[in-house]
Amino acid sequence: MPRKTIQKNLAYDTERRLYYAVFREDGRRYTRTYHTREEAQAALEGRPYASRRLPGKDCSLRDWLLFWLEEVVARDRAESTLYAYRNMARCHVLPALGKIPLAELTPLRIQSYLYEKMDQGLSPNTVIKHYVMLTTALGVAVRLEILERSPMDRVKPPKKQETRFSFYSPEQLQRLFAAVAGTAMELPVKLAAYLGLRRSEICGLRWKHVDLEVGLLYIQEVRTEVGGTVVMKSPKTRTSHRRLGIAGLQDLQQILYRAWERRNTDDPEEWVVMRSDGTPPKPDELTRELLQIVRRNGLPKISLHGLRHSFASVANSQGVPMFDISRTLGHSSMTVTSNIYTHLFDDTGNHTLAAVAKAIEKA
Repeated sequence: MPRKTIQKNLAYDTERRLYYAVFREDGRRYTRTYHTREEAQAALEGRPYASRRLPGKDCSLRDWLLFWLEEVVARDRAESTLYAYRNMARCHVLPALGKIPLAELTPLRIQSYLYEKMDQGLSPNTVIKHYVMLTTALGVAVRLEILERSPMDRVKPPKKQETRFSFYSPEQLQRLFAAVAGTAMELPVKLAAYLGLRRSEICGLRWKHVDLEVGLLYIQEVRTEVGGTVVMKSPKTRTSHRRLGIAGLQDLQQILYRAWERRNTDDPEEWVVMRSDGTPPKPDELTRELLQIVRRNGLPKISLHGLRHSFASVANSQGVPMFDISRTLGHSSMTVTSNIYTHLFDDTGNHTLAAVAKAIEKA
C-alpha cells in the first residue's frame, strides 16, 4: 500500500505525496491532509503553522476547495465522503476550473463544465455529484463572506437518470445458494438475500450483535473500504440502526450456528463473517469472490447489493407492505424505498388496476 504509518496518527502517501493526520474530537475521528510533515506535525500538536494562509476574496477555486475539504468537510463528514470529494476535486474539478479566481467563476463556465463532463462520458447521475459538491462548497464561501453570491444559484443540474438495479428471482437465488453451500461465501450471501443487509453491514457484524438463543440480529456498525483502507463507522442513518428477527429463518440460523462453533475465540468483538484462514475479509474481497462464483456457475452478474435488491423484490412479490420493506432495509423513509425500487413496485399498480377492472366487469 502507498500509505505508510510514520508515527501515531500520522501517515504518508507515497503516490499522492501527502501527509495524513488523524484527529479525534467529541468522540469522532477525522483525517486531514497536509503537503509537508512540519505542517501536519504542527496541526497534531495544536501549534500554529507559519506558512498556513487562509483563503481571501482573491483566492482561486483551487485554494477555496482545498480549504473547504480540509477545514470543513474533514471535520463533519465520514471518511468515505471526504475521500469521494477529494477524488472528484483532484481528477475533474481542479484540472478544469481550479485556476479561475473564485470571484470570476461564472454560472456559464460551471454550466459548460457540467456539459463537458457528460460529453466526456460521465453519466448524468455522476455529474450531479459534481454539481452538489460545488453547490455546497460555494455556499460555504457565501456564508463566510468570501463570495457575495454563489454562481451555482443559476446553474442547472443534469436530469437524473432512473437507476435500474439487477436482482435475482427466487429460483436464481436457490441456484446461487447451491453454488456457495459449504464455502466461506455462504454466510455473506445469505445475510444479504435473507435479510437485505448492505455489504458494509455484513462486514461490520460482530458476535456481540447476534443473539442466537433469542433469534435476533442487531445492525450497529458498518465496515467499509476507503481508498484501500478498511474503516469502521456508524450506519449511514438513524434508521439504519435496526433489530432483525431471525427466529423463523432456519437455514440462516444453522449457518450462523456453524460459524459460531468455528469462531477463533470467545471474544464477542470477533467478526461473524470470516475467511477460511480465520481472518476477516475486506469488503471488496467479498465482491470479487461473489463475481467469480456467479461466472463459474453461469448465473447473471450480481453483487451483494444486488442480493439486497433481490430481497426487496421477493418481499414485494409476496405482498409485504412497503413500510415493512423500508424498515427492514434500514431506509430513512418509505420515499427512499419507493424511489429506489420504482420499477419493482410498479407491478403493485397493475394489480390495483386489474382489481378495479374486475369489479366493474362483475357489476
